[in-house]
Amino acid sequence: MREEPVATVGPEESWLKTAKFVEVLASDTSHKSLFILLRQESTGDEGIMLLNKSPFEEDPAWIDRFQKTAALTQLSKNDIFGNYDVSIPSELNVIKSQLIYPVNDKLKAKYRADEKFVITETPDDYRSITVEYINKFQLNLGWVYNLLRKEAEAERIIYEDPDPHNGFILAPDIKWDGVTIESLYVLSIIHRKGVKSVRDLTANDLPMLENMRDKCLKTINEKYGLRADQVRAYFHYQPSFYHLHVHFVNLKYDAPACQVLSAISLDDVINNIRLLPDYYQRATLSFTRKRGDNLLQMYVEAGRNAAVQ
Repeated sequence: MREEPVATVGPEESWLKTAKFVEVLASDTSHKSLFILLRQESTGDEGIMLLNKSPFEEDPAWIDRFQKTAALTQLSKNDIFGNYDVSIPSELNVIKSQLIYPVNDKLKAKYRADEKFVITETPDDYRSITVEYINKFQLNLGWVYNLLRKEAEAERIIYEDPDPHNGFILAPDIKWDGVTIESLYVLSIIHRKGVKSVRDLTANDLPMLENMRDKCLKTINEKYGLRADQVRAYFHYQPSFYHLHVHFVNLKYDAPACQVLSAISLDDVINNIRLLPDYYQRATLSFTRKRGDNLLQMYVEAGRNAAVQ
C-alpha cells in the first residue's frame, strides 16, 4: 500500500500558491491528465503544472482501506445496479504532478494540445530537415547530464551500469509515482553522449542496446516483480529530448505515446539492426507533430507536408 504522503513546503509550493491560472494547455480524459499554465504576476514568470490521477492499486491493503473509508453518494438506482460518487481519504486519491518553472515558448508548445499531422521522414529528410531542427530547437539537456553525473536526483537512480560506452542509468520517469506497480514507468538513459535517437544507431551499438535491455529487465524483475513479458520497452521517435533513452513500462499501463507513430520497440530496433547494420540510416520513419510545431513547419516549408494549412 502507498505510504502516507509527506507534505513538502518550499519555494515550489510558495510559487504554486501565489501564481495565477492562465489557461488549460491540454487535457486527456483517457489518461486522467490535465496540463495548466500558471503565471507569477509580480515577475511575469510562467510555469506549467502537469496533473495526473494515480492509477488504482491492486494491493489488498489499499482495497481494504478503501472499503472501510469510502463514503458513497447515490446518483441513481435501478434494480441491482447503483451509480455512486465515492469520496475517499486524500492519501487514497493522490494526484501525481510535476511543476516546471520558469518555462519558455518551446515548453509551452510541447505541452499544448493541438491538431496532429503525420510526417514521413526519409533518410534525406532527416539529414536536411530534422538535423537542422535538432540543432536549432532541441530542449536543453542540462537536467540529463545533472542526473548522469549524480549532481541532481541521484537518490532516484534505481540501477546504474557505469561503463562510459555501453552503460546507462535506470530511474523512474516523472509520470510514475514510484510506488504503483500497475503504472510502472522507468527510463533508461545512456551515459555516452552524441547518440541522439534511433537514427544514430548501428551494429556497433548492439552491445549497448542488448546490455541495457537485459540489465534493465532483470532489475525491474528483481525490484518490482514484473517479468520481461510483462514490460513494454521502446524508444520514442521523435524523442522528447535528443539523448538516447529507452522507456520501460508495465504492459498493463496505457502510457502516453506508446503506440504506432510514436514508439519503436527496443527488440524491433535490435532485430532490424541485426538484419541490416545501417537500417536506421536507410529507413523511412513516420511520426506525428502538432500544428505550430517547429519541425512540422520546417517540413511544410520544404514542401514535404504541403497539405498542412
